[in-house]
Amino acid sequence: MGQHDGAPHPPNAAGHSAATDESKDEAPRDLRSTTRKSGEETPSGEKKRRSSGVGRARDLFSSAKQSLSSLGSSPEHKTADKHQTPLQKLGKTDPALSVPQGSWNNSAGESHPGPRSTFRVGVTEDKNKKCRRTMEDTHAYLYNFLSTPAPALGSDASSKNRTSLAESTSSSQLSPVSSQDVVETDNGYFAIFDGHAGTFAAEWCGKKVHILLEDIIRKHPNTAIPELLDMTFTTVDQQLEKLPLKNSGCTAVIAVLRWEDRIPNSQSVTGSSAIAPATAAALEKGGDHREVDASATEGKLRQVASRQRVLYTANVGDARIVLCRNGKALRLSYDHKGSDENEGKRIAGAGGLILNNRVNGVLAVTRALGDAYMKDLVTGHPYTTETVIQPDIDEFLILACDGLWDVCSDQEAVDLIRGVEDPQVASKCLVEHALSRFSTDNLSCMVVRFDSKAVQQAVAKEVPPIGVEGDAASKMGGISEAEAIVAESKKKLEESGERLDRIPSDLARDMETHDQEPGPELNARAVEKAKRENKGKVSPPAETPAATS
Repeated sequence: MGQHDGAPHPPNAAGHSAATDESKDEAPRDLRSTTRKSGEETPSGEKKRRSSGVGRARDLFSSAKQSLSSLGSSPEHKTADKHQTPLQKLGKTDPALSVPQGSWNNSAGESHPGPRSTFRVGVTEDKNKKCRRTMEDTHAYLYNFLSTPAPALGSDASSKNRTSLAESTSSSQLSPVSSQDVVETDNGYFAIFDGHAGTFAAEWCGKKVHILLEDIIRKHPNTAIPELLDMTFTTVDQQLEKLPLKNSGCTAVIAVLRWEDRIPNSQSVTGSSAIAPATAAALEKGGDHREVDASATEGKLRQVASRQRVLYTANVGDARIVLCRNGKALRLSYDHKGSDENEGKRIAGAGGLILNNRVNGVLAVTRALGDAYMKDLVTGHPYTTETVIQPDIDEFLILACDGLWDVCSDQEAVDLIRGVEDPQVASKCLVEHALSRFSTDNLSCMVVRFDSKAVQQAVAKEVPPIGVEGDAASKMGGISEAEAIVAESKKKLEESGERLDRIPSDLARDMETHDQEPGPELNARAVEKAKRENKGKVSPPAETPAATS
């Protein structure tokens, strides 16, 4: 189910819903049959950083002074480079990082609903300029996330034969966008990342986490998604540690909404299990390893399988996701804060301590991505949930950073927007409400509104199935939406002639001095002290490879 690392469990940690009433982290009894959460030690503005008006004026003035023969000369390129963010500079080495922002400042790129989409996304963000100098939140969403893999049986179960998107971005394996269509899956990906100690970690995660997750799902099609989410967060930490800005970090909340063929399972809290992990478990239990036995086992399971809508979530830190079920707010995340008793015990067990509700007096959250200088204490292992969507009563999702939740309860947020059908208008209502309550942090709110009628039709097989490998749409061939977006980015990068194979050492040094705003999550003085004490524990970057998997 989930990951275990031996730390103490909180009360009622296993076998209950992850949903909560208001600020409590306990589930209503009548919801335990539809949501499964991880068995962890605890329930586990503008993003295109534009140059200032002064910077743009300086660029224009500089260009005006150039002769026609020197329009492409190095001084102009140096001026442009000077105003690039660390992420933009790294984008020369990794096409995924150079993907342009999409509508509503979507870090994943341009993504729109298709003819079969059963949900709509709305996002609003606000720097909260009265309180914050920079915007450190990012968000990402996709309307056509990777198709749900069919069980990999026999020799096909080996991950060695599956090429990752991260690997292909560093080679020539990505096919031209024009030669392959995007497969409409109606599988959604939603994420919010709230940065601290600068914007770098949050921006990087906005561009990369969905790509890493797709790669890991491809390589491990028989593994349960909660485990793959944990694996993805671990991979994110490993990759961030290899990059120059090691002190940047972010909280994260992500959700994957997908179609699955599931079989009844009385031992599962949700009452059912995805067919791929179930097939693998049945084969392992029965000792059937031959492909003929594997096919027979899968065939028997498919006779009792049904198509269902399933929501998976994962979070670290205090960004939160809430499901509206028949008007009630159900929390599907866990606030990892220094004030939490269970997290305090975990920190103490790892050799740290909580001072003023902060880890070693530094960081207000006890789990985050990045923060390499505190990784032995501030783990990146997420709290995960698995929820079978009930289309007749499940209405919408709210994903938001703590800028909202610091001034608004779960139920209050649900009540505020329940009658607002347009998710974009709903997300704006939440941000305006937080500002009216004098929130002092950046604000990012995402609302995902379900089309209940369309979901019910799909579940009842009144329309052709979609979203699972083997469905008619997937048999026609094509690539995932993320693959298409990154392929286009790679094409433009190569055409510009700016692509680099490795991160130059001088670029790494420049990134280390990039201006950072501590933000309310950090005690700035304690951060500097922690950096000095941990100097040498995190090795400095050399010639770092461009894109790793």
